[in-house]
Amino acid sequence: MGIASGRPACDKRRVSEHSRYRFEDGKPCVDVRITSLEQLFDNRDPAPFRERDLDPDLVEYLLAAGEDLAAHDGFQIVFWIENRCQPGEIEAAFRAHFEYELDRVDRRRRRQRRTGQIALVIGVTAIIALLSLSQLVARVVPGSVGGALREGLVISSWVVMWRPVEILIYDWIPVRRERRTLRRLLAAPIAVRTGRGPDVAPRVRHAVAGAAE
Repeated sequence: MGIASGRPACDKRRVSEHSRYRFEDGKPCVDVRITSLEQLFDNRDPAPFRERDLDPDLVEYLLAAGEDLAAHDGFQIVFWIENRCQPGEIEAAFRAHFEYELDRVDRRRRRQRRTGQIALVIGVTAIIALLSLSQLVARVVPGSVGGALREGLVISSWVVMWRPVEILIYDWIPVRRERRTLRRLLAAPIAVRTGRGPDVAPRVRHAVAGAAE
């Protein structure tokens, strides 16, 4: 990663005025405009400078950009900074934050999987017990009352299986999408350039709280 001055020439495929991102050499660019290195970080985080979390608004914007550009083979993240900083500082902070986020997502998924496996064992045990009880009720309690109780127990036996299915299958969908976005961000090349940067869409300009205008 190097620090360059001035504006790079943009590809003629540069998106229309309604698009959120510029194009360089056929690939989209995610522009982040800041005045100083301090603006990258969450001021509420008391950790040492190099270990602090990135600003929550910046993280939200980068995650949204990663999802927006999911259809592209790749994209570049360009930090425009008005005051020079040491080469590598921004990229190091960026990589450290999103590597931690990826690890956090992986740990959360492992916890979900363990919880789902325990819930599945409980659910299978409950469904066997409830189905056995429904058959007993059908023999012991005659008439419509017995039929209603039997149907209630059968329905309940399948309801208890919903939570394991939700944890093991449906909860994986958003986690998988978040994990894929984090990997795309970590794979993206980082460029740091001095200056205000090119004009970008309003959503991009205001994405980072406190970003210089």
